[in-house]
Amino acid sequence: MRKYSIMMLVILFCVLLVTPVMASDNAAPQEILPVNKIEKGMTGIGKTVISGTEVEEFKAKVLGVLKKQGVNRDLILIKVSGDLIEKTGGIAAGMSGSPIYINGKLIGAIGYGWQLTEHKIGMVTPIKDMMNIWQLDEIKEGTTAQLPEPVKINGKSVKKVCFSADKFSSNQSNSLTAYPVKTPLLVSGLDKPALDYLSKELSDYDLKPVQGTTSAKISNKENDKLVPGSAIAVQLVRGDIDISAIGTLTYREGNKILGFGHRFMGLGDSNYFLSSAYIHHMIKSMKMPFKLGSPSNLKGIISQDRSAGVGGTIGKSPKIVPLEVTVKDKDLNREQKINAQIIRNEELLQSLTGSVIYQAINSTIDRRGGGTAEVEMEIMANNLEENVIKRQNIFYSRRDVGAVALRDFSQALRLLTQNPFQKINLIDVKLNVDIKERPQVALIREVNVLTDKLRPGKEVKLEVTFQPYRKETIVKNYTFTLPKDIESGVAHMELVGGLEANFTAEQQQVRSEEKEYGYGKNETFKNLEEVITAFKEQKINSDLVVRVFPSYNSPEAVPVNKDSTEKKTEDTKDESTPKAQARGVDSEATGTLTEETFKTDYILEGRVNTEIDIKPKVKEKKKEKTEE
Repeated sequence: MRKYSIMMLVILFCVLLVTPVMASDNAAPQEILPVNKIEKGMTGIGKTVISGTEVEEFKAKVLGVLKKQGVNRDLILIKVSGDLIEKTGGIAAGMSGSPIYINGKLIGAIGYGWQLTEHKIGMVTPIKDMMNIWQLDEIKEGTTAQLPEPVKINGKSVKKVCFSADKFSSNQSNSLTAYPVKTPLLVSGLDKPALDYLSKELSDYDLKPVQGTTSAKISNKENDKLVPGSAIAVQLVRGDIDISAIGTLTYREGNKILGFGHRFMGLGDSNYFLSSAYIHHMIKSMKMPFKLGSPSNLKGIISQDRSAGVGGTIGKSPKIVPLEVTVKDKDLNREQKINAQIIRNEELLQSLTGSVIYQAINSTIDRRGGGTAEVEMEIMANNLEENVIKRQNIFYSRRDVGAVALRDFSQALRLLTQNPFQKINLIDVKLNVDIKERPQVALIREVNVLTDKLRPGKEVKLEVTFQPYRKETIVKNYTFTLPKDIESGVAHMELVGGLEANFTAEQQQVRSEEKEYGYGKNETFKNLEEVITAFKEQKINSDLVVRVFPSYNSPEAVPVNKDSTEKKTEDTKDESTPKAQARGVDSEATGTLTEETFKTDYILEGRVNTEIDIKPKVKEKKKEKTEE
């Protein structure tokens, strides 16, 4: 028994040695200097990284304290100096979160600076407010705070500070507009088209993606420790493609950390990657200098994103959605696979995954322009009834095949993440995309009904002519069976492609049944299963859809059956009737009698309309004669 216990201890020790864990060096609490003890003229130091991972110091001097006037907290006005500041050109984007100390006591983190002016003046978010990050409200755009006494900046006497995220600017002669010392959203692995796509998608969050550098691996554990002043990366995407913002760690107590000194995206409860970061270079700019850096090793999770900063935990993993995209260029016979881990966030998932897929397509085909894309997708979730949503489709675009290939996938994600019934836990997403430049498109040119006499419950044989893009016409035969209960008489038949069929289906409203007076009912989806079923049952763009409706005597309809020339009733001849005025199909008004779908090799365009004459059942006629 004793030997068994010793053996188990040895095994446990070995497991702990080989099991990969995120670093979690504990840190003792830091002594704090509250705002009410801070006075003008006090001097201290700040800490940040401007090259590699080494934390360096700069000088800081207190110019005053902005008391709560229009904002929800005090802010400390400081001036920075020293050799480090000369190298950076002043307070730079990426320095947000840099801790400021007076007499060895932490007062807070750099959070705000000025654009297009002297970059040596900034404002510090008090550390107490950052520690209370979960209870903080947002700073309101356009609000102002009064300085206790005027401060000279660039020869200008400043009495007021106005706050803005980006566009708001004060035009008062005695005030300046303060901006969060934001870092650009650094992106590696995306070319310009994909970067533009991401920029458009994230425009509501006041983020401007810029081209960054690839992730840097820090092998030396000492250099990779997260301490106050360390560069940190808040990541949205990791892997072959990286999307992240670089800032500075302000405060650490045990495995809990605070940083940035202002909001990142302002999402409140959040779920970002927390990683160490490597600073490659400082970029000087009149507007706002910034650090050019890249994320390194995964350290934990950023779980709070508030106006006073971001907060998280080292050693704890965020919830992610693995994405695998495989793209094959059939013309070049080239294949590329991209893997990425994306934060599980319902508001951002569609934008982030879309940019990764768009990049995967563009980098594989290595060109801009049109083409045909065959897309196969698989979305897995652990709380769906079937766990997996699968769909295949084919798309064509003259201008941007990568963008059009995203349509079904974007729609599926939108349905899942924005559904009103339940939260979906996505666990895996896979896409296979085959691209070729040749348009695989055909026009539905004409139809000929080969069956002489059409009767309920009997087969209908069609001959359909297609016009492929810049090729000879082709003729295909199709057969379907009319419903046994379909009414006899003249009916309208249309042939459309799957894309057009889906579009008209979306336009049609659910037919209202007769209700008692004072009774109403919402006829939309009742649960998530119905939403997913409706998505799966959508037509494929290469489907040929044949629909039969009651006739409305459309002048566009061409009789192709010799028995379909019987005299119409007066109301169908009258062009003022709703049926006669209709163009296209309105199943709400007329009701679909039957619909059949056939697979083809082409993305189908166009619409063909005709009229058919359905004869009464033979058995019904015999029965009537017997009764007579």
